[in-house]
Amino acid sequence: MSRTAEQGLTPRELEVARLVRDGLTDRDIAVTLDIARRTAEWHVQQIFNKLGFNTRAQIAAWTARDELVGTAAHSTDTRRHNLPLQLTTFVGRAQELATVQRLLATRRLVVLVGVAGAGKTRLALEVARQTGDTYADGIWLVDLTPIRDGGLVPRAFASSLRLHDRPRQPIAQTLLEDLRGRRLLLVIDNCEHLIDDCARLIDAILRSCDGITVLATSREPLRVSGEAIWRVAPLALPSPAALTDVDQLARCGAVQLFVDRAQLVAPGFQLSARNAAAVGNLCSRLEGLPLAIELAAARASSMAPEQMLARLQDRFALLTAGSRSGPARHRTLHAALDWSHDLLSDPEQRLFRRLSVFAGSVSLEATEHVCSANDLEVAVIPGLLGNLVDKSVVIAAGEAGEPTRFRMLETMREYGWKHLEDSGEVERVSRRHGEFFVALAEEGWAKLRSAQQPIWHRRLADDLSNLRSAFRWSRGRDPEAALRLAWALNDFCIIHGIVREGDDWFEQALAGYTVRDELRAKALGEGGWIAWHCDDIGSSAARWRESFEIYRELRHVSGIGQALHQLGHLLWWQGDFATARKNYEEGLAMSRQAGDAFWIAGSLRSLGELDLWEGDPVRARVHLEESLAWNKRVGEPKWRSYTIEALALSEIELGDFAVARTHLEEALGIVRELNFALGLVGVLKTFVVLAAAQSQPVRALRLAGACDSLSESIALNPLGHWPMMQRWLEISRMELGPERAAACLAEGRAMTRESAIEYALAG
Repeated sequence: MSRTAEQGLTPRELEVARLVRDGLTDRDIAVTLDIARRTAEWHVQQIFNKLGFNTRAQIAAWTARDELVGTAAHSTDTRRHNLPLQLTTFVGRAQELATVQRLLATRRLVVLVGVAGAGKTRLALEVARQTGDTYADGIWLVDLTPIRDGGLVPRAFASSLRLHDRPRQPIAQTLLEDLRGRRLLLVIDNCEHLIDDCARLIDAILRSCDGITVLATSREPLRVSGEAIWRVAPLALPSPAALTDVDQLARCGAVQLFVDRAQLVAPGFQLSARNAAAVGNLCSRLEGLPLAIELAAARASSMAPEQMLARLQDRFALLTAGSRSGPARHRTLHAALDWSHDLLSDPEQRLFRRLSVFAGSVSLEATEHVCSANDLEVAVIPGLLGNLVDKSVVIAAGEAGEPTRFRMLETMREYGWKHLEDSGEVERVSRRHGEFFVALAEEGWAKLRSAQQPIWHRRLADDLSNLRSAFRWSRGRDPEAALRLAWALNDFCIIHGIVREGDDWFEQALAGYTVRDELRAKALGEGGWIAWHCDDIGSSAARWRESFEIYRELRHVSGIGQALHQLGHLLWWQGDFATARKNYEEGLAMSRQAGDAFWIAGSLRSLGELDLWEGDPVRARVHLEESLAWNKRVGEPKWRSYTIEALALSEIELGDFAVARTHLEEALGIVRELNFALGLVGVLKTFVVLAAAQSQPVRALRLAGACDSLSESIALNPLGHWPMMQRWLEISRMELGPERAAACLAEGRAMTRESAIEYALAG
């Protein structure tokens, strides 16, 4: 039995005795152990009582002798570390383990940086454990969690290394002298709240002691020379396809952790076909954060995964079942985020909570507009945003050559939103968010009709989540803004295949804004197109007719030209070709009068397509070539692809297959660059006509099958002149016979999008 046990000291009293030996006052002990000062005083008095001492010097001398005896008595203990034994299994992260170990082999300072609850500490301890005998003088953990005073950082290092004070010598100097000539790994956990003091001491150690390697964890980099940063990401999440495959799901790191921890509280828990989707979705909703997953798994004894998933609308109320023996900041998800939030400066906290208004990722420009105010000037936002990235509160991402975008994990965003609500800023920040994205959509509407169309499609796609959020906000508070947003995104919704959603926006926005002005007329015209693509011809007709009536009331020449063109499409669909042609011609005249190049090109293109429909490819080519010339002035690629495709059809009808193929290859390049699903179907259908016209029935029918499959996948109603395709397809069917024709169609339906494109180009 040790002398400590004989004297009846508790582990906490022994810990206090060692701090007394190290020269700490009762106040210092309270700060170091994160306890009240009166509690520290009580522990010291208990030591006096149990050991029969009257002075702190007696406690110090006794503690030194006790440890000396203990060292001799346990001289056979060959452990050269103070790493805690782990009571749970380390799950996943094999690649991260190997990477960090490789970094430690070549760098003397490696810092694991990551968001709260990402698993930095556990990864660092596992790396240290697996490092084994690499370091002759061992591996020593310095846990800075309980330290609140930066001046105590050197003493925390010394205490972990079991160093004693030397008379008239600062503890930092004692530490450096002891470490010189030694070869060991220091694992420094939780540097973020003492970042400056940690950085200075670690820098001094590395410069003075060439045998020391440091592995640190922090929510932000130390900014020490030679520092290698490894960002600890959340655990791997299951793909949507894996949610129904138990074996595939079981190999996912996040799911493995959930199952392992769930079995601690519910030994009979198993991943099964019945609960697989719920477990996978739960881990995905928790964004692979180990702390959040462990807190959820702790509920497995009383809740099924499906029940947990249903309650995640308030994840902070659900995730509160942490271990009593763990750090206080890890007992609830909210506490973990409180720890990070409290380390932010006041301006950083203001920016953080305002960033929660954004959905998905966001540009710097949007952040500056939405988050700035009298208490947060635009000029300081880039620097503050960089600080939030460094402190693992915000994630910076971006492809090479593209502007950086910023996002928060949904867990952080929800936490920030609660702070935004508490600040009373929700209405003001949401209004600025709505204003910015309505303006962005309107700028995008103009740019989508120019040579900048591909760039702006990508930009709007990046901000789709924010555009949706802006619509939801404006719909209930600013009907005019909601309608402006709906019409401005019409072309974007068509190209990106979200026409049902876009049509819903129009329905809601038009119902909320009933003023018969230019805005409503313009929106009705755009809304007619999106309804047309939803195969809702009735809504198209109603919108286009009302648009025409309003423009006529306003005597808006350009608007009347647009509306006549739109009504021409309706008449064409109804089979009234003569009146449709009259509308196109009158619309063309009005557009010429207004000098509207976009609609001049549009009316000429529609006249050319109608010529093809009525069997006049020569006249069609004249109209289409003039349309293309006007389109080049505008520089808008989407409608140019339609015009070139129609020109290809006219060349096929005229027997010039080589020119037709050249046109189709150009049109295909445009729709691929735009990622325009509807346009791709149209171009491939024209390749069907080309193959059939060249007596390639197998190729024609396979491509037709691929077109059918692609059309179904995007649920769109392609505009165009498909009776011509059906006429050529019927010839191909007759050449092959019904059985072979059906087989070719089936083979085409099995093609992927890319394989269909390759097949078309190879013909």
